[in-house]
Amino acid sequence: MNVIILGAGHVGSTLAQKLSDIGHRVTVIEKDPHAVSLIPRNRVDSGSIIFIHKDGSKASSMVDAGIVDADAFIATTGNDSLNGLTAQRAKIVFGVEKVITAVKGEGSRVLHESLGITTINKSNLASDQLVTHLSELG
Repeated sequence: MNVIILGAGHVGSTLAQKLSDIGHRVTVIEKDPHAVSLIPRNRVDSGSIIFIHKDGSKASSMVDAGIVDADAFIATTGNDSLNGLTAQRAKIVFGVEKVITAVKGEGSRVLHESLGITTINKSNLASDQLVTHLSELG
């Protein structure tokens, strides 16, 4: 599968590595040149993860990353509005079938899902895991 990830922070870079590990083609769009340091250098050098150093909010950056051939687009920046904007563009303008956003706010989750975008609320996910672990302790 050809996956494009917007944002190379902790979530985006970890996701890129995991998807690459299981054989997916991964392209990461990130405007901060220092964010690439979260991705192991050998992954970028070998081409197993392609890094596009551009502003992902622009359609031209998405085109440069290969959005027209993408099977999935995942927005993982720390900005819920940017994630929603780019996810909506990927889905509606470029016709990407699998589009997912990671959000912090519940309002953003509701809005994005009303637009047909699969949304993961990072805070809910983390708190659910913590409750599960505490429950297992007794």
